[in-house]
Amino acid sequence: MLFTHRFVQHRLRAIVALLALAATALVLAACGDDGGGGGGGGGSADAETLLRQTFTGSHEIRSGRADIQLRVVASGDPTIRGPIEVGISGPFQSAGTDALPQFDMALDVSAQGQSFDAGLTSTTDRLFVRFSGTSYEVPADLLNELKDGFRRSQQEGSSQMSLRGLGLDPMSWLQDPTVEGTETVGGVETEHISAQLDVPALLDDVDTLLAEIDRQGLAGATGQDIPSSLPADARRQIEESVKEAEIDVWTGSEDHTLRRLSVALSVEPPEGDSGPRSLELALTIELADLNAPQAIEAPATSRPLNELLGQFQGLLGGAFGGAGGLGGSSGGGASSEQLDEYTSCIEQAGSDVARAQACADLLTQ
Repeated sequence: MLFTHRFVQHRLRAIVALLALAATALVLAACGDDGGGGGGGGGSADAETLLRQTFTGSHEIRSGRADIQLRVVASGDPTIRGPIEVGISGPFQSAGTDALPQFDMALDVSAQGQSFDAGLTSTTDRLFVRFSGTSYEVPADLLNELKDGFRRSQQEGSSQMSLRGLGLDPMSWLQDPTVEGTETVGGVETEHISAQLDVPALLDDVDTLLAEIDRQGLAGATGQDIPSSLPADARRQIEESVKEAEIDVWTGSEDHTLRRLSVALSVEPPEGDSGPRSLELALTIELADLNAPQAIEAPATSRPLNELLGQFQGLLGGAFGGAGGLGGSSGGGASSEQLDEYTSCIEQAGSDVARAQACADLLTQ
């Protein structure tokens, strides 16, 4: 079980780091300026002022609830059944400087008539992975590594804990903003601003985010290769395929803190491309109960993480079975460097069992 433990430790660390990066960008960096301004009118100047107050400066967001929903509907491809839906939601709460935050985030995925649910819960002192309704506790050694990594990231500078710190500039994505009026979101009065989405500017920031993921070594969380930037041909196709792109922002009337962000895209792939003839994409991010106390507790019952690892090992079957000796305590005599190379190879293989089996050769070189 030596390799299995090392491999899943590495994968869990990457998943948690990637979740922290995303949650930071979408939640903690939903910022505003404590300075005045905002509200009223409906002219472009008023809208630009509100957006600047929302996406620059910083607000102290210590806790709240996040709800992120992505829905993709494809038309013209009989092999795709129903919409693709992904949801991430739950409470979050700071535990103090340099302490791992508390959160209870649920992940729900639905596609091709199948559904999947998972989750991650942190009480700062304990961490749990939820899979198919059962919670599994992360062992103390791995939790301590995660805490150390989080503490180091805090000591390196809080500038990374923001959209701008990640190199993202939402103001550059928006064209011709207009104040639509006042609306209530999550019990808070907000100003609703609508705008057109500048797709090339958004893709510039996608490249920036991909480069940051690569720099942080987080690509392994997906089990697939992730480029450090969009390929030029893919970027060109995206720009040509997007027919409509709209974005709506709801910002607090008093504090100018983001409460909801909605993006709607209509995409028509070029003629001759295989796959769907059109795609409708809708992304919504909503923040509520900001700076209100959140009740985040450890699951009432949990199982050791090794039991979940055993399930995964059984599911992967041959992918691990071909690496003779991995079940023993010595790891089949493989060196630490060989195990690291094998881990990297398995991550790049993803769900390709044949490629994963071929990785076993790295342990006998």
